[in-house]
Amino acid sequence: MPHQRFPKIEILSIQPHEIRFVLSDTDTSMANTLRRIMISEVPTLAIDLVEFADNSTVLNDEYIAHRVGLLPIRYQAPDSLRGGDCSGAFLNHRECMCYERCARCSVEFELD
Repeated sequence: MPHQRFPKIEILSIQPHEIRFVLSDTDTSMANTLRRIMISEVPTLAIDLVEFADNSTVLNDEYIAHRVGLLPIRYQAPDSLRGGDCSGAFLNHRECMCYERCARCSVEFELD
């Protein structure tokens, strides 16, 4: 018979974008499960296309593109996109009706 878990959560404070709590009477697997669920709920973007105008470093383009692609980018839709065709939601490129990329399904970053 598997061991039953009855974890306890004591909420210390709640704010619009933050909650502080104490998790007790459980093991690390339960804490890790909660951590992974919370991380998955934070909207993030990932860089999937990198174009180089001039690379003057000793690192090759593919290496830099790979490293930049590993950066998680938090995203919040600007007010200018709200109320449009997408009702303020940022679309996955595969779900968007545009041919290539548009302001509803992509964000452009420029590094100098």
